[in-house]
Amino acid sequence: MNPSNSSSWVAALLMATLSNATPLILAAMGGVLSERAGVVNIALEGLILAGAFAGAAFGQQSSTTGMIAVLIVGAALGFLHAFLTQKAKMNHVVSGLGITLLVIGATRYLNLKFFATGLNIPGIDKQVFLILACIMPFAVLFLLNRTTFGLRLRAVGENPESARMTGISSALPRYAAVTLSGILAALAGAYLSMGDARTFSTGMSSGKGYVALAAVIFGRWNPLGATLGALFFGFFFSLQSQMQIFGWKLNFLGVEWTSPILLDTLPYVMTLIALLSTVGRATPPAALGKEED
Repeated sequence: MNPSNSSSWVAALLMATLSNATPLILAAMGGVLSERAGVVNIALEGLILAGAFAGAAFGQQSSTTGMIAVLIVGAALGFLHAFLTQKAKMNHVVSGLGITLLVIGATRYLNLKFFATGLNIPGIDKQVFLILACIMPFAVLFLLNRTTFGLRLRAVGENPESARMTGISSALPRYAAVTLSGILAALAGAYLSMGDARTFSTGMSSGKGYVALAAVIFGRWNPLGATLGALFFGFFFSLQSQMQIFGWKLNFLGVEWTSPILLDTLPYVMTLIALLSTVGRATPPAALGKEED
C-alpha cells in the first residue's frame, strides 16, 4: 500500500470508527444511567430498534415529527421496563428480553404491513448525532457526580436500604433513570434510521444494544469508560468493513482470515474477549438487579 492509499485508509477508518461508535455511545450512556440506579437494562437492543422504527415511520414528512416519536417511544418503553422490574417485581433480564422480543416482532410486522415498499425519509445530518455522542458522556458524568438527582441515583444503585433510611425513595430515581435510558437508546436507533441509512430495515440494530451493554461493563459503569469501550468496539466494526472495502487479503494456515464471513464476526469476537478481560475486575453497583421492595 503506497503512502497516499495508506493515509486514505487511516482517515476512512477513523471516520468509520466515529460513525459506528455514535449509536453505541448513546445507548451505553443509557445503560450507565439505568445500571447505576440498580436496574439491569438488557432491553437496550429492543430500545434501539424501536427508536429506529419510530424515527423512520414518523419522520417521512418531517424529521421533527420523527424525533418527537423517537423520544416518546423510548421513554414509554424505558418506563415499561422500570415498571416491570420495580412494581411487577419481574426479573430484570426477563423483562429486558421480553421487551426486546416484543419490539423485534412488532417492528417486523408493522414494517411489512404498512411499509412493504420501503421507506425513504429526509432524515437528519449525521453530524447532529455525532455532536450529541461527544457531549452526552460528559453530561452524564456531570449528572451522576454533581447533581442531587445523580447522587440519589447512585445511592439507590449501591444501597437502597441505606438510601431509604435517609429519606430517599428508590422508586423515583430508578424510574427516571430507566426512562432516560430508553430515550438515549432510542436516539441511538434514530441515528441508524434517520442519520445513517435514511430508511428502516428489519433487525437493523444488529446486536448493537448488546455491544453497548458490553461497553458499559467494559467501562466499569463509568460514562467515560463506557465511551472508550464504545469507541473500541466501533473501531472493530469499522476495521472489518474497511478491510473489505479496500480488498485486503490475508491467508495463513490455509485459511483466508480476511474473508467477509470471518471479518463480520470480528467485532463480536472482540466484544467477548473484552468482557472476559473484565472478569473479576469489574465491580457492578451493589444493588444491580435487585427489585424494589
